[in-house]
Parts: sequence; structure tokens; C-alpha cells
Amino acid sequence: MMPERMAKIRVVAPKAYMNQVISELYSLKAVHLAEHDASELETGNPLEEAEKLSELLLITKSLASHLGIRPGPCKSPQKESISDIEKKIRHIQQLLTERLEKQKALDEKLNALSQAESELAQIKGLGLQIGAFSEYSSISCLLGRVKEPQALSKKIGRLTEKYKLYFNAENSVIALFIDNQKKQDALEILNSYDFSQIMLTATRELKGGVDENLQRITAEKELIERRRQEILAELEGLGRKWGELIRSYDRTLSEELEKAEAPLKFGATKNIFILSGYIPKGSLNHVKKRLEIAASGKMHIQEEEIGEPEHVPVKLKNVKYARPFEFLIRLRGLPHYDEIDPTFMVFLTFPLFFGFMLGDIGYGLVTLAIALALRSRMQKAKSLLTLIAVSAVTSMLFGIVFGEFFGEESIMGWPIPHLLSRAGGIQSLLLASIIFGALHINLGLVLGFFNELRHHGLKSAMLEKFSWFIIELGAPFILSLLGIIRLPQHLFYASGSALAVGIIMLTIAEAKIGAIGPVKAAVESITIFSNAMSYARLMAVGIASVELALIVNEFAKELFRQGGLMIMAGIAVLLIGHVINLLLGVVGSFLHSMRLEYVEFFTKFFKGGAEPYKPFGEKN
Repeated sequence: MMPERMAKIRVVAPKAYMNQVISELYSLKAVHLAEHDASELETGNPLEEAEKLSELLLITKSLASHLGIRPGPCKSPQKESISDIEKKIRHIQQLLTERLEKQKALDEKLNALSQAESELAQIKGLGLQIGAFSEYSSISCLLGRVKEPQALSKKIGRLTEKYKLYFNAENSVIALFIDNQKKQDALEILNSYDFSQIMLTATRELKGGVDENLQRITAEKELIERRRQEILAELEGLGRKWGELIRSYDRTLSEELEKAEAPLKFGATKNIFILSGYIPKGSLNHVKKRLEIAASGKMHIQEEEIGEPEHVPVKLKNVKYARPFEFLIRLRGLPHYDEIDPTFMVFLTFPLFFGFMLGDIGYGLVTLAIALALRSRMQKAKSLLTLIAVSAVTSMLFGIVFGEFFGEESIMGWPIPHLLSRAGGIQSLLLASIIFGALHINLGLVLGFFNELRHHGLKSAMLEKFSWFIIELGAPFILSLLGIIRLPQHLFYASGSALAVGIIMLTIAEAKIGAIGPVKAAVESITIFSNAMSYARLMAVGIASVELALIVNEFAKELFRQGGLMIMAGIAVLLIGHVINLLLGVVGSFLHSMRLEYVEFFTKFFKGGAEPYKPFGEKN
């Protein structure tokens, strides 16, 4: 129940063999390289080709992005030199650049035409030629939008007789031609009508009428759009032609760059380099032999003792059928190297809690079928779906215990044999939930005791963890005080004494944090009982699920009794109601089970947060 045992090694070798050693480490995919401590020795420099590889990889990813090449599996890359790869990448880049430049020029032309089209559309209803808006020496043209353009003419007329006003009532656009000397006065009048000026920039060079220019622009835009589509088709063709090769080069360059940057984790002098790393103990001898061959025997490999505390990368080690439940552990954080790995315990208890809450043969069957169907199609969610499939099986088993099939305790009128009825056995379910909780919490305390014993010795384990077992002996005393049970006098005092002793032990353990220690110990001593009561959710969620199922069934039965079209309505009610209840049941059971593991169980022994084991050369 511990993570994979690791060996820490230190390798010293001549720089002349650095490339060979790095390549061998990469192919072994077994050594987790540790960051070098620069206080001991200068950090190494990346290999000479690192900068070139980084540049080529950046170009490759840019090509993939522009050509719409998605990441995915590719054939094993052919053995090509970096110079050959660069030539092909530069060639593809040139092909892409030519088309992108053409596309950019067309886009700029299209934008200019669209702007001109917009300007022409605004002045179209004025009945003027485009040349009318040219600059004059003695006349100003004020073009824009105003409110109530019809009323404007009278006010301008009072100002001067030397003007000409054109307006389009549909879009409130006006063009006022007026003597330069009256321009400012005219602007004041226009502003009183909320004048918003229109600037003609894209149409300055145009000649002729508005309509004929609009027709010409429309034709040009259609031509440009066809050319753009041709270029897009060419880009798609480039993507199809070179996609596989670009994916292959992306993989090759990423691998080579990772190798080239590996010395950044090494220590180095003028002639030698030093690296440290962690290896699963079972692979140590094999790795040693391979590295010694790579360096022609001119290498010193030393196994070092793992200190305490030391941030050792963690590789989980579990039996095959429990590995899907590592998903929940990774979600919370990996156990530290010297911590107990709770995966197997979660494998035993999570499906139990999930099944107890969902607890229905029908719902379990549907959940199992969906999980297995999705499992083959969603590789990234394989562990999660396997976990749900296992939990669905326990739901079916508890469905047999409760005798439930989609909420009913009978199938087609035939009663289902059962050991416990959820519809009428709330007290029994609550008792079972509290018993589950007590066992689960105490399992966590046992694991916590052994963790503490390993790290800090027997005294700390007794005060930090064993004190909780003694506090639990005070439960009858508390229940007696609350009037829930009656105890003989000698048991009453014995239970109360156990509670006091447990709190004192916990107070001593918490004394290291100062004066607040006793207060914290007193408060925490009560949490063990509130934690146990938290498991009542197992009963509550299960009862809510079965009651909702029964409501859906009764509503559908009432519709069936009415006959006719109501039968179809009843079928719809059954389908929709049970789908909703199943979703609520699965999500609720999953989240509540996860909460019991993380909050009630893990807090008794688990810290987590370790660095995952990532061997050099292994891809995620």
C-alpha cells in the first residue's frame, strides 16, 4: 500500500559522452531527472542544436496551426537529419507564406471595397455624382446625418441664399453645399439637429455615378471572394499533403529539443557532467548496465540514500483492478513517498458508498451499459468510466439487497425478494450508514497511526492518532448525557473517563501550537462524532432517489389508467422522469462518495501533494 520504491542515483561522466548518455536515458524512459542544485556546481548549458531545434519546432507548430493540422497519432518518424528536416520545413513554409500573402492582399482589397460600398450606400439617395463631393476653393460640403432634415432648409435659408441642400429622408443623410464664409454658422445650425459628419475616404478616387460604382464594387467583391476560396482550397490541400509529415516532424523536433535541453538539469564543469535522478528499484540494475555501455564504461554511477524529508517523485503501485481508482487519488493529489497510498482502500469503499446510495438493479444496469459503451470511445476518460462501471455493479448488488428495480419492489407484478426495504426501513438504513461511517473513519485512523508511527515514532502516534480511539470510547457517555441511552453507573463513569483521557492526550499533541492547543483539542474531539453522522447522507441520498422514482412511477400509472393517448404521455413521463432521476442519482452518489473519501477519510491520515514520477523521455 506504499508507492513504488525508488532508488536515487548520481551519474558522473565525461562531457564527450553526454549526447550518448542523454539518448540512452531518453530511450530507457525510466529515470526521473532531478533539478540540479546550482550551489554545488554550475548548471549545464543546452546542447548547441537547441536553439535551431526550438526555432524549427516553433515554425512547425505555426504551420500546423495555419494549415488546420490537429494533434494526433502519426506514423513512426523516418530517420532524417535535422538539416533535411529544416529544408522540408522551409519549403512548406515558403508555400504557405506565398498563399498567406496573396490572401492578405485580397483581404485588404476586400476591406477597401467594403468600406467604399458602405460610403456609397450612404450617399446613394442624394442623387449626386461622386465628383460632387470633391474639394472646392470657395464652397464647403458638409455631409452627414441629422434629425428632421426637411426642417433644416428654412434655417439655412435665413443664414444665406448661397447654399444647396440635398437630403435622403430614408436614412436622414444630408449634403449641404455652402459658402466658405458661412461654414461655421451652418455647422452651429446643423449641430442643433444632432449633426453626425460622414467622412468619405474610400471613395475619393472614384469617378462617375453612385449606382454604377456600386455595381462595379459588387462584381469585384465576388471575383475576390472566388479567389479567396481558391486560396483556402489550396491551403486545405497543403494541409492534406503535408499534414502527416508535419505531425511527424512536430514529434521528432519535440523529442530532440527535450534531449538538447536536458543538460539544464545537469551540473557541469569544463570536462565532466553530473546528473541526479530517481529510478524504480526494480529497474536500477538494467539502467546501470545500459548507461555504462552508452559511455563505454567511462562513467561512475552511485546509488545515494534518500534523505528525510526529501521530495521524491511518486509512482503509484496498485493491482490492475484497483488502478482506475487512482483517478480519484490524482484528482486530490498523489501521496508523498513515505505515505500510505489509499488507492486500494478507495477501491473497496467508493463503490460501496456509491452502490448503497444508487442501490437499484435497473439504474445499475443502465449506468453499467452507458459506462461500458463510452469507455471504448473515450480513452482519456477510461479510468473514470471504469470506476463508474464498477460502482454500477455494486449498485445492482445493493439493488438486490433492497429489492428495487427502477424504484419498484416488483417486476411485472412479481415481488423481488429483498433483505431490506428502503421505502419502509429508514431507521435500519440510518444505522447501516452510521456503522459504515464508523468503520471507514476508524480505518483512516489506523492508517494515520501507522503513518505517524513511521514518521515520528510511537509517542507521537499514540498522542496524535490513538487518542481518537480512546475518545470514541466516550461516545456512550455523551449519548447518556443527551438522554438517548441509559448506562449503568460504572459504565457511565468509565466512558466519561475514557473521553477525558482521550482529550488530554489530544491536548498534549496539540500543545506544540501554543496556548490555543487545548481549545483546538476540545473542539476537534467532537468532530469525530460529527464525521460519523456525516455518513447519514448515504441513507438520505438513497431515500431521495427511491422516492423520486416512486413518484414518477405513480404518475405514469395514473396516465396509463386513462388509456388512449395518455399511454404515450405515461411512457414519456417514465422515460424523462427516470433519466432525470438516474442523472441525479449518479452525479449525487459520485459527489457524495467522493466527499466522504476526501473529507471524512483522507483527513485522518493523508496529506498528498507529491510530485508525480515523470521519467525522461516518456510522454504524457
